[in-house]
Amino acid sequence: MRVALSSGCEMLERMNGDLKEVDWRETLGSLKNSLVYRVASQHISHAACPVPSAILKAIEVEVGAALSQDVTMTIERS
Repeated sequence: MRVALSSGCEMLERMNGDLKEVDWRETLGSLKNSLVYRVASQHISHAACPVPSAILKAIEVEVGAALSQDVTMTIERS
């Protein structure tokens, strides 16, 4: 499967080279073994970036392992 990111963030754009062809079996499962998170750790400088999680969710939907459903993260300062 092919993963292609389109973003104004240079760090995310650099991930495209390492995610051209992805075997979904190498991406889903534990975080420490996830290809997506290994690639992200090489290119993204902040741990809170939600994009690797979004990539995994899209792969799950594509292979039929999850329903296509929006995911929202809301953070409010109290």
